[in-house]
Amino acid sequence: MFLATPSSLWMPNPPEKPTPAGWSTHKMLASRAQSLTFGARYARTVASPWGAEGWRHNKTDFAHWVKEASTQPNSKAKREFYGYLQMSFGDVDVDKDGKINAQEFDYLCEKVAAMPRRFGFAPSWEAEYGGSIEKRTAARKAMFDAVDSKQGAARGWIGAAQFTDWATTHIAGKIASIDTSSEVDFYHVSNYSEGDFLKAIETAVTNKNSREYASLYEFLLTAFVETDSTCRGEITYAEFNKLIERAAAVPRTFGLAPPDGTAEARKAIFESMDDTKTGLITFRKFLEWTVTHTAGKVEQHKAGKGYKK
Repeated sequence: MFLATPSSLWMPNPPEKPTPAGWSTHKMLASRAQSLTFGARYARTVASPWGAEGWRHNKTDFAHWVKEASTQPNSKAKREFYGYLQMSFGDVDVDKDGKINAQEFDYLCEKVAAMPRRFGFAPSWEAEYGGSIEKRTAARKAMFDAVDSKQGAARGWIGAAQFTDWATTHIAGKIASIDTSSEVDFYHVSNYSEGDFLKAIETAVTNKNSREYASLYEFLLTAFVETDSTCRGEITYAEFNKLIERAAAVPRTFGLAPPDGTAEARKAIFESMDDTKTGLITFRKFLEWTVTHTAGKVEQHKAGKGYKK
């Protein structure tokens, strides 16, 4: 999926190195250790941009967080989830009177949906309503009316308690309907099989409307932010090297990328993205290059020409 050598990601299979017996288990343990070692080493030099709340940036943590919040009423997750919903309500309550109308409810749905969408657990409103703002408005108005009239005559507004009750049930139900064990989290790819990874990465790079692409996008953005030590939205070549190591750990988990790459190859790729010759690249350029590059490597792998340790 990511750069390791001049032709990168998956190279032609070297015939002189047969796979050792029991390598699969060893491979996964080594990959996990590699990922943890990288994280620990980098954390010593750069402060985390995430704080202590993994659910805000980690797909696996988010799924666990929502499930715990919806099933364990006395849990820490439940308190955090409640706080998240309440503060989101406050953000869209324009006149700050503790009440929201149907239009504000629509905005609130979009705001809260952004979190599961970040990880590919929910479709965009364009996908859900066929790109029709009229359909979206009508559907949200029907939801609003149902919440408004749940406990009596409709008033034309709902309060934070009503929204929280509805959202908790609604979001928990959506997450419960998704088999999160098969939803590949590229940040924790060692939790999945090679087949799961290959299926997910192929879907991700061939269908930008898929949940898999949203998950890949989130992983790449997370890795980019963790690497960007100066918080400017651009990274240097030295930072790009760190980013590539983190990204390359994903296919290496399954022996689908060489253990290292050449400095010349990495420099050439960095310079191809640095078309403005500033010595810096943005996330957009890294994303575009990665998706295009990975799509080519997926095709090579399907043709039997990809790297395999």
